[in-house]
Amino acid sequence: MEVFSWSFLGLGIICWSSGWFVALRFRKVPKAKRFSSAKVSVVIPARNEEENLVRLLPSLMGQDTPPHQVIVVNDQSIDCTAEVANEAGAKVINGKSLPDGWFGKPWACHQGAEIATGDWILFLDADTVIEPGGLGRIVALTADEASVHSICPYHMVKKPYEQLSAFFNAVMLLGMNAFTWRGEEADQIGLFGQAMLISRKQYDAVGGHEPVRREVLENFHLSRHLSEAGFRCRCYLGKGTIWMRMFPSGIEDLVASWSKGFVSGAENTPKSALVGISILLSGLIMGMISLAFLTLAPTLVAIFYSLCVVQSWYLFRHAGNFNPLSAILFPIGLCFYQGLFFRALSRRKEGGIVEWKGRDVS
Repeated sequence: MEVFSWSFLGLGIICWSSGWFVALRFRKVPKAKRFSSAKVSVVIPARNEEENLVRLLPSLMGQDTPPHQVIVVNDQSIDCTAEVANEAGAKVINGKSLPDGWFGKPWACHQGAEIATGDWILFLDADTVIEPGGLGRIVALTADEASVHSICPYHMVKKPYEQLSAFFNAVMLLGMNAFTWRGEEADQIGLFGQAMLISRKQYDAVGGHEPVRREVLENFHLSRHLSEAGFRCRCYLGKGTIWMRMFPSGIEDLVASWSKGFVSGAENTPKSALVGISILLSGLIMGMISLAFLTLAPTLVAIFYSLCVVQSWYLFRHAGNFNPLSAILFPIGLCFYQGLFFRALSRRKEGGIVEWKGRDVS
C-alpha cells in the first residue's frame, strides 16, 4: 500500500507539472500605443437583457473614444430590452423570427452585421462591461489587419454560488489553445464569443455567421472558417479592459449556461489543448484523491495538495475575481465541474433537450 501511494503521488506530480504547458502564456489586451481612427460598429445580440444593458451601454457611450455605431438586436425579447437600449442612445433593430436552421445568437449577430456601417465589427455579449479606456485599447487592435481579435472578459463574481464557475472559466481560457507554451504560434487557436473584433473584409470573406448558423458555440466554428481563409485568430484576457457578470439570477442559470455548450466545446477543442487540459485536470483530481493517503505520507501529500492549490489559484485569478478559498477548496469546484460535464454528456446521449432562454439548443 505504501509503495502504491508513493507511485500514485509521483504520477500526480508528473501530471501537475505537465499541465502547466497549456497555461504558460496568458496575455492581456496591450495598452494602445497610438490613437486609431478605425470605424468600429458594436453589435450586441440581446434577448431579455434589460438588466445587463443598463450596465453595458453606459460603459460604451461614456468612453473617451466612442464607437462609430452601437447596434442592439432585440431578439424577440419580452422585457424592456428595446426601451433600455433606445434610452441609452443605441440603434435598436427588432430581430426577425428565428428561421429554420438557425440558432438565436448567430441569427441576431447576422442581422446586426447586415446594417453595421463600420470598417470593423465588435460583437459583444450583453452581460459585458467596458472599462474606462477599454474601448480605445480594443479599437487599437485594428492595427493588425490580418487578424481577428477576441477577448475573454474578466469574470466579476459577487455571490457565493458563482465561485462554482471557477473551473469552467479556467477551462474556457485553456480551450482556445492560445495560451500554451507555443503562444500565438499554436495551431487551431479559437475565438472567445463574448467579445470578438473582426473586420468587415474578414467577416464577408467567410460568409459571416451563415456557415455557423446552427452552432451552440459559434465562435469555435467561426475561428475554423477564418483560419482556413488565411486569417490569424488572436486571444486576450480582459482584465482591465472588459468584464462580465454572468449569473446574477441564481445557480439555475449557471448550470443551464455551462451545460448548453459543454459537450460541443469538448468536441471542438483542438486535440493538443484537450490533451493538455485533461492532463492538468487529472493532476488536480489526483491531488484531491491524495488526501486519502494523508496518514501514509503526510508531508508529501501536503506538498502535493499545496501545489494543486497554487495551480488552481493561478488559473482562477486570471479568469476572474474568485476568492482564494475557491483554490484552497478546489476539490469542491472540481467535483461540481466533473459532475456537470458527465450530466451534460449523459443527456446528450439520451437525446435530452437543452434549453437556453426558452429555446432548444440541444
